[in-house]
Amino acid sequence: MARAGQPPPPSAAGVPLSVLVDFDGTISRTDVTDVLLAAHATDADWRSRDDAYVAGQVGSRTLLAWDATILEQDRAKLEATVLVQRPDPTFAAFARGMVALGVAVEVVSDGLGFYVQPCLERLGVGDVPVATSRLDFSARPFRLDFPYGHPSCLVCGTCKRERVLAHRSAGRFVAFVGDGDSDRWAAWYSDLVFGKDRLAGVCRAEGWPFREWADFGDVDRALRAGLETGEVPRTRAELTALRERASALRFICGPEVWGEGRVAPVR
Repeated sequence: MARAGQPPPPSAAGVPLSVLVDFDGTISRTDVTDVLLAAHATDADWRSRDDAYVAGQVGSRTLLAWDATILEQDRAKLEATVLVQRPDPTFAAFARGMVALGVAVEVVSDGLGFYVQPCLERLGVGDVPVATSRLDFSARPFRLDFPYGHPSCLVCGTCKRERVLAHRSAGRFVAFVGDGDSDRWAAWYSDLVFGKDRLAGVCRAEGWPFREWADFGDVDRALRAGLETGEVPRTRAELTALRERASALRFICGPEVWGEGRVAPVR
């Protein structure tokens, strides 16, 4: 798996832009974790637990750790189900086009994780960094590890907020592309948000600005237009000026708000 460590600083030939992209329902047209549970869960209670997660009563880290233990302990069966899931065919061209501009593209996924890198490799963009959980198939039952979880806030398996903040700290303007309710934590901290489905509903309900999108061609056109108009900074100087005009960053999740050791979100 490609590891998403410290984001690269903008190069002299590139633009100070990072695009962070959700996977389930965004690059993949299905929520692969849910598909796997529907096909391979050995405990029917997974649906009620998933409902509790959607309602904000439990965090994804707690839920996913349990999900891993109730899957059929047969890696080949899980991978066979993954192989028939359809990705968005416009993602690969989008990713290659952004990288050619010097843009940092990273996939941030808060799911079972093991299927993300193989999907990118099948699309021909396996060098795109991935931040997600790690499923240990050698353990019985399977064990899910969270290398991109927050060290003291235990709500999310992959802390998308921290990935956004890491790219911001590296001197980059951050655009986030997603579709789900859990993407709210990344969306709030991003400079530009592309949302559809449940994320679009969250943004509307909260009054957060966002762009609707249907495929990655929409995202590509909007970002390129933003670079032309100055909405998306082309240089570090433009980014600095934009950040100076913007209001100070306000935290809405994480230990700064909820305290340390929390396992369920506050909404």
